[in-house]
Amino acid sequence: MILPCPEDFRDYTRFPLTITLVVLNIFIFVLIFSGASSTISSSSVLQRDGLTLTGRLYYQYLQNLSSEALYEKPAWVHEIKSQNIEQMGVLGAYALRDARFLASAETLSYKGDDVQIAHWKTDFVEFRKKYQEQLLYRFGLSSSEKGPFAWLTYQFSHSNWIHLLSNLAFLALIGVAVEGLVGSGALLFIYVLGGIAGGAGFLFSDSHGTVPMVGASASISALLAFYCVAETRIRVRFLYFVSPMPGQYGAIYLPTLLIVPLFLVVDLANLWATPEGLGSGVAYAAHLGGTLIGALAAFAYRWKTPSSSSPAPQI
Repeated sequence: MILPCPEDFRDYTRFPLTITLVVLNIFIFVLIFSGASSTISSSSVLQRDGLTLTGRLYYQYLQNLSSEALYEKPAWVHEIKSQNIEQMGVLGAYALRDARFLASAETLSYKGDDVQIAHWKTDFVEFRKKYQEQLLYRFGLSSSEKGPFAWLTYQFSHSNWIHLLSNLAFLALIGVAVEGLVGSGALLFIYVLGGIAGGAGFLFSDSHGTVPMVGASASISALLAFYCVAETRIRVRFLYFVSPMPGQYGAIYLPTLLIVPLFLVVDLANLWATPEGLGSGVAYAAHLGGTLIGALAAFAYRWKTPSSSSPAPQI
């Protein structure tokens, strides 16, 4: 395990916008999301039998799609066998992420037990209503919820305390570095623009999905990439831990350019390894979108800013 760690936390008072962003994220979470309850997990549609039935009905839905629409579906969907119960359950989970199916499933005609299908339609309508009433759905960004405000509100929305604190730890670390380098205005610009680029990357990779994206990780990825590319002379202090044995933990200084591969490779590997349409809960494509815009902003900064011949500092 290896994590970046600044030399001195006492200088944080010199970085007002970083502190403001951290406090704002915490305030919004406590005010809006903390303690919010949801009854959607108890929906019969999400139970094993409900998912299996949803998968069977979705399988029928796929058979009626045009060849062009069917081609848009992930490759693994085409290999599903209707006789396999486990595969039908997986397909049912995917069906609930398909915005087109979610919007009209109860109006379609299906073959099978009419009574069972009628009950499923009733439960499905109730599931969709509860799903769309969730705060994370209303404040998050998805193919079915991508109004102009969603591109900003999702950047300040988090699903739980662990999600919030893990993002804010990196924001506090990298925010002070960027704010010290280019100032508060540029920090805010990169943060927001990186979040927008991350949202675009997410929607491009999940163009018909219903699962909303929330969190500041795309914005933080943009700040991380910006700093690493804009200030290549810096040596960043990392804490590493292999085991509690002597010599297998401590501090190490690495060039900033090494930070991007440390995190970018993980995102790329997970994005390629995750079956399309069945995300792991982490928007890797959003991280990559934020990283790209952060790197481009850094190249623009370096082009306009003369380089210095002073020795490389450490943080």
